[in-house]
Amino acid sequence: MKVPNQKATALLDNAVDLLFRIHMMRGECCVAAKKLLDKKPADHLAVEDCARLEETLAKSYRSLQDTLRSIQRSRGRRGKAAS
Repeated sequence: MKVPNQKATALLDNAVDLLFRIHMMRGECCVAAKKLLDKKPADHLAVEDCARLEETLAKSYRSLQDTLRSIQRSRGRRGKAAS
């Protein structure tokens, strides 16, 4: 029989995986922007688009990271209260 806590743990594991993927995508945005700047002539509009995407990914990353930390803290408090 599956325990509901296992499902929550699986969701948290997926969220951590998503956090890693967002981090990797941010790096890919930077690599793409560098390649666009290295072109002659540089495509400044495309670089601007990369920057906007990276900023949005950064906001998403921070939001998800903050939420995961909050969940960890609340689980820690619940664990201490139960003992």
